[in-house]
Amino acid sequence: MLFNLAVEMGVLGKRVLMVDLDAQANLTAISLQDAELENIFDPDSDNLTVAHAFAPLVGGSGDVTPPPSVEVRPDAVWILPGDIRLSDYESIMPGAWTEALAGQERGFRVTSAPYRLIQNIAETVNADFTFVDLGPNVGALNRAALLASDYLIVPMASDLFSLRALPSVGKSLTTWIGQWKTARSVAPELSFELPKGLPKVLGYVSQQFNVYRGEATQAFSRWIDQMPERIAQGLLEPLSVHDDGRGGSLADPAASSGAKVGDLKNFHSLVPHAQTLRKAIFELAADEVVRGGQVTRAKASEEQFKALCENVIARAV
Repeated sequence: MLFNLAVEMGVLGKRVLMVDLDAQANLTAISLQDAELENIFDPDSDNLTVAHAFAPLVGGSGDVTPPPSVEVRPDAVWILPGDIRLSDYESIMPGAWTEALAGQERGFRVTSAPYRLIQNIAETVNADFTFVDLGPNVGALNRAALLASDYLIVPMASDLFSLRALPSVGKSLTTWIGQWKTARSVAPELSFELPKGLPKVLGYVSQQFNVYRGEATQAFSRWIDQMPERIAQGLLEPLSVHDDGRGGSLADPAASSGAKVGDLKNFHSLVPHAQTLRKAIFELAADEVVRGGQVTRAKASEEQFKALCENVIARAV
């Protein structure tokens, strides 16, 4: 979803930075050509990925070192590549969180590193939007990334497991927000900026469902129909107790404007083919794999991503 969303944002005239903070680095793999990937992941390469950026903190030899972003679409979309070695940085984060809660400088330096890295790279490309790809967990790295974010978009697969995960996400988020507020209140004078730690819920995107005659099939609609209530109970209600500092709550704009920001149906075989070619689904043209009606479906998919982008732009003010 994120890659296609970023490319469509570029089509709409926005400058977008993608940041791959999922250790599996799937976003990086579908964004860059093989030669670029080989160079980035060469054992002798340095200062090219997020893992390289955090390495000085891991080794205790310095602060986060921003690497150059890689252009994915000319003058429109860039990526800060992910790396499986990101786990080295995540391993020091629980201890840093405890240090931050105790008011220790190192704890704030380590915990705020994703925020400061993203801010630096976004400024260098003059990004209108930064999209951060996270793994599906409530671990220490995701905690730092979410506290560094302005908004949260929740991708919802049409299944039981996505619905069951919501209370865990909501509970974790509200706990982190409260703890970070406490940590900031005891922070010493620092030479670097800290994130506010007030991520607002932009909304959710229902995805990976099959369609028949313009509607989600029954096997998927049973889960889709539950999403608004489950989002409200599991995510919006816990976050509604937190003030956003602008007269609203962290549950907004989802709570006030409607929780759903878009639908992305199941594109089946178009997805792996687009990923292999390093293209957005709607960029696919007729070839040995995509033929006939598939070409039409690929082109038509842009309308869904365009509608989603327009909702994101309208809400993120």
